[in-house]
Amino acid sequence: MKTVTKAIRLVHRYLGFALSLLFLVWFLSGLMMMYVSYPTLKSHQKLQQTPPIDLTTCLLTPAEAITRAGVTDSIKSIRLGMVLNRPVYRIVTLQNRQLSIYADNPAILPYASESFARQLAQHWSHAGVQQVEKLTEIDQWMAAHRSQGYLPEVYRMQMGNEAGTYVYVSPFSNEVVQQVTARQRLLAWLGPIPHWIYPTFLIRNRPVWSQIVIWVSIIGTLMCLAGLAMGFIRYQRKRPESLAFSPYKKRWFRWHHYTGFIFGLFAFTWVLSGLFSMSPFNWTPSARLSSQATERWMGGPLNLTLFKVSPAAAYQKLSRELVLKEIQLIQWNGRPYYLALQDDHHTRVLAADEVEANPFQTFETQAIEEAIRKLEPKVAVLESKVLDRYDAYYYAKNGEKRLPVLRIKLDTPEQIWYYVDLKTSQVVSKHQTLTRVERWLYHGLHSLDFNFLLNRRPLWDITLIVLLLGGTATSSTGLVLTWQWLQRKRVTKRKQTTVRMGAIKPVSERLK
Repeated sequence: MKTVTKAIRLVHRYLGFALSLLFLVWFLSGLMMMYVSYPTLKSHQKLQQTPPIDLTTCLLTPAEAITRAGVTDSIKSIRLGMVLNRPVYRIVTLQNRQLSIYADNPAILPYASESFARQLAQHWSHAGVQQVEKLTEIDQWMAAHRSQGYLPEVYRMQMGNEAGTYVYVSPFSNEVVQQVTARQRLLAWLGPIPHWIYPTFLIRNRPVWSQIVIWVSIIGTLMCLAGLAMGFIRYQRKRPESLAFSPYKKRWFRWHHYTGFIFGLFAFTWVLSGLFSMSPFNWTPSARLSSQATERWMGGPLNLTLFKVSPAAAYQKLSRELVLKEIQLIQWNGRPYYLALQDDHHTRVLAADEVEANPFQTFETQAIEEAIRKLEPKVAVLESKVLDRYDAYYYAKNGEKRLPVLRIKLDTPEQIWYYVDLKTSQVVSKHQTLTRVERWLYHGLHSLDFNFLLNRRPLWDITLIVLLLGGTATSSTGLVLTWQWLQRKRVTKRKQTTVRMGAIKPVSERLK
């Protein structure tokens, strides 16, 4: 037993020496991340800042624009917007080719020059450009470029406004794809960047970054386990009437024992859940539809010849109900639709194959259910329910996810649940047993985003702040012990050096 105890003590001591500073940074940055996210120009924010569009001069149908531009690749997505007061199609192909085509004539917008990118940035931010830099690889603020759907090659503009804004313009889609202010950059360095170990040189090499985070989390989990074990091994209550249970007489050892005993379990589950956030060893399936399932859901590849209603005619109908910022061309169940957006929560849909069609707000639930049955044939539906409020698996702390959604539970061995956005007909999430387990192991343990807490804020805030401050105290005392140990080592080494030097006689004495 003594040998085991010694081994546990050494594991906790030396891993703690190595990780105490990192754990302190994790807990402090975790406090910041309760209210600060990584700065990205999300769709909702982008639409709110985008001026209204005017498609009355849109003469080309989508099929004509693609044909005249000589695009032969299959289309992944196509959007209608504006470039300096002219209507434009923004296209992404399955081969990730990105280009823009004017909608009032068949001309392709060329790769944006620096002067043209300046105009776009000034038109967007209503400020002058102080400095322009062309980037060919991602910088610190482009970490989300894949999820946002733009290529790494961009113009970065430093704007001459009080906010110290950087504006990023894509030369391919001729639009602003990222915006970050000086305040956002500062808060990111206090929160997400140290928390995720996210410096530029690592986010440019995702596999290396992923392995570093995974193995640091594994080592941290072992350290916490050893600390929990030592906390119980050293637990001693000499007097029943006293709450003191630590045998340590030295102050910092004693307080590390106390804080670790109280908050050690939280520290363990927190770093373990951080490990699960990385999906180590790919143990869970994706919560998204596969590309093949997505194509079946759409009813085949996006077919622009199905769009019989002209964009100008669609604009006339849709602009009566919304302040239009963008129109997306979508396909569902083999039918084409125009999806009009004022922002992420104010949308309308118009069937693009019926001239007499009128805009509507949500797709019919019965049609969605039938499409799910086609996607999963010979499978019984256990439940079909429209959600006007978030549940445990489709939710957002700040309410940014759209409602209503249709939740459909299927009788499969994996217990598959589909969540379908009724405003867009998109399958926004596909959960099964393993992904639901991962949801609790990651988000549940890491963010404590249980409904009984999230729905009773500020109870969630208070609970998480107390736990994070407890973890900060545990890490701080561990860091002090690490510093004291290093100081003792330095003093010991100096004494040993002095003794060795004293043992060496001068040459003059040795010659006598």
